[in-house]
Amino acid sequence: MPLVSALAASHAPNILLEPGREWEDFMDLHYSMAPSGTASRPTFEQQKQLRQDAEKAFAVLRADLEQAAPDVLIVVANDQFVNFFWNNIPTFFVTIGDEVKGQFTQHKFHYKNHKELGTAIIRAGMESGIDFSYGEYVELQHTQNVPLYFLLPKPTIPILPIYVNTWVDPAPSPRRCYQVGELIRAVADQSKERVAILATGGLSHFPGSPRIGEIDESFDHRLLEVMRQGKGRSLVDYSVQDLLQAGDTEFLNWMVVVGAIGDAKASYTAYMPDFVATGWGFVSWKLV
Repeated sequence: MPLVSALAASHAPNILLEPGREWEDFMDLHYSMAPSGTASRPTFEQQKQLRQDAEKAFAVLRADLEQAAPDVLIVVANDQFVNFFWNNIPTFFVTIGDEVKGQFTQHKFHYKNHKELGTAIIRAGMESGIDFSYGEYVELQHTQNVPLYFLLPKPTIPILPIYVNTWVDPAPSPRRCYQVGELIRAVADQSKERVAILATGGLSHFPGSPRIGEIDESFDHRLLEVMRQGKGRSLVDYSVQDLLQAGDTEFLNWMVVVGAIGDAKASYTAYMPDFVATGWGFVSWKLV
């Protein structure tokens, strides 16, 4: 059955933090790492407006997802030293356990994992020259939990977490991520179930970098325009260094979805810089 829905959304922690004290704690941590140590901060009213704008964007994505009525949601995200560390950094990892759990602040998450679809993707990869890493146990983290809170707050369908290494050098190229997306689309086309896919991350931000706090809005807008035009295939010509320079290495997660949807044009996009660390981006593709 063809892929029925594709989504992409930022997973910035402050999207799910409560305006006020939680935001202030987040900014204290952020600005302690910034070279200047200080910067203008969003006011309480600006924090509330950003939260409202993000909720509106997620509401559109959730409505599109629910209208597509998928049987499973693939979640493509990156690990940030929660499951994988220097002793084991997989380039692409597929979860094959029975269930997945995690927590972000006071919010707890628990889903059935669609290990059958995961195994099918692993086998298809081996047959086509993409050797996925895989394992039974992962802990969900904010890279999945933030968007899942808004898009799938109740475990009505199983998910399938797939991880892309966007965090540690060397990272896979945009072209390779696109190829992984093509493979996932091929597996979905052979499935008897309705498959949806979500990419998380970004857009522009520079965690752990001397440029922390910068947001490359112009680069973010170029990416979104390409997706509106259905020309995502052209993005395979970017290098990892190109994305790194723009603070968009987590766009590698999005490239998997771009590979899965091919030349489909985005039906919805939204963008808002948070004035602290990240350009928040949201995209939906209606595929059926």
